[in-house]
Amino acid sequence: MSPAFRSLAVFGLALAASATASWSGAPAEMAMAAGLLVFTIGFWALALLPEALTGLIFFVAAIVSGMAPPATVFAGFTTGAFWLVFAGLLLGAAVGETGLSRWLLERMLPVRRLAEGEVAYGTLIAAVVTFSGGLGLLLPATSGRVVLLVPLILALADRLNYAADSRGRTGMVVAGVVATFVIPITILPANLPNLVLAGSLEALYGVKLTYGAYLALHFPVIGLTKAIALTLIVTRLFGERPGGRAELAAVAAPPLSPGGRRLGLLLVVTLALWATDVVHGIGAAWVGLTAAILCLLPRSGILAFKSLSSGPFMPLLLYVGAVLGLAAVMTESGLGAALGAWLIERLPLAEAGPFAILTGLAALGAGSGLLATLPAAPAIAAPLFPEIARLTGWSIEAIGMAQVLGYATPLFPYQVPPFIVAMAMTGIGAAAFTRTLWWLALTTTPVMLGLAYPWWSLLGWL
Repeated sequence: MSPAFRSLAVFGLALAASATASWSGAPAEMAMAAGLLVFTIGFWALALLPEALTGLIFFVAAIVSGMAPPATVFAGFTTGAFWLVFAGLLLGAAVGETGLSRWLLERMLPVRRLAEGEVAYGTLIAAVVTFSGGLGLLLPATSGRVVLLVPLILALADRLNYAADSRGRTGMVVAGVVATFVIPITILPANLPNLVLAGSLEALYGVKLTYGAYLALHFPVIGLTKAIALTLIVTRLFGERPGGRAELAAVAAPPLSPGGRRLGLLLVVTLALWATDVVHGIGAAWVGLTAAILCLLPRSGILAFKSLSSGPFMPLLLYVGAVLGLAAVMTESGLGAALGAWLIERLPLAEAGPFAILTGLAALGAGSGLLATLPAAPAIAAPLFPEIARLTGWSIEAIGMAQVLGYATPLFPYQVPPFIVAMAMTGIGAAAFTRTLWWLALTTTPVMLGLAYPWWSLLGWL
């Protein structure tokens, strides 16, 4: 199906959604919002235009049509989540520029022992998963982590003599790329869907998520479960010994630069402040932005200010602002409340017990992610939270947290744009990623839900 045909199909669905809402008696603003929602989500999900360009079309259409005032349309740019994305992009650029990521990789992975055949493939994958997931503590942007990780993993595969089309090499890449999304989903600033969720809760309801509470709730249930399962699955699907004895001449890592050492110290302090945000009360966004500013200072020797004009900052920031603005427009127009009422009629949440509610909310998060890319999923679901809260008695914050259980389990690469970036960088097809994601979903979803209920109850969320 050609892009032109798919674009026309999305336009047709958008017009049909708007007309259906209008014929059902919805106000003009709500009917237009329904059409704009279908158009925006459709173009994002099918990648018919660059995400930022679709976002700009959304901004103009929402304002010119009068469905929401500019303050609502651009509300995303005023949230802490938006500025945390900005800070994360700068910190990610600094980690790559100073060589800190390569230095850490060389010291975390047993390269020499692997090359000499002393370590099994499963141990290699466990090390790759651990490093890739742990990188979320240092780089609060999945795209940045993927761009840094892929060349490092490919270089490691070359050292271990894995051929370009070998199963072992493919497994290393898939393990690293998937791990750097599904494990850091438990770290508030580390993934875009988390930040969209935090930004939507703040912009719509004044609810501010904290780093420590978010990590404590999700890492034991999601992070550990995904890490263990991913290691076992990739080892089973792609396990393979290297083609021959690796060359070790290039294994030794160069010493860390002075800028890298300063950045390492700065990131340790930043992580400590993020983890204790409940104590000092300074939001994660402002801690991260302060760290980014320190990186840009001329005498820091960490990151040149000209990096702001050479990286992918503007397109990604426009995309984030549009995703957050979409949720605000849905609420302002009444579309969110209408969709919530329609959904609630079909989900017997009022009569359900806590475990059934938790499962249903996780399904809502997963379903929203199938309709669009995962970064947009929390923005689609957030306007429905008040009606869900009224029926279940749950807090807005708890309902939002339950969404993470759903969008932590992507099923297709298109749902996570950084996966597409990795596929383009490596030439690995969607089949390898899709097979891994499906096995990961099938094996971890029952475990996560089974663990979440007692863990959430223990922490007082249920």
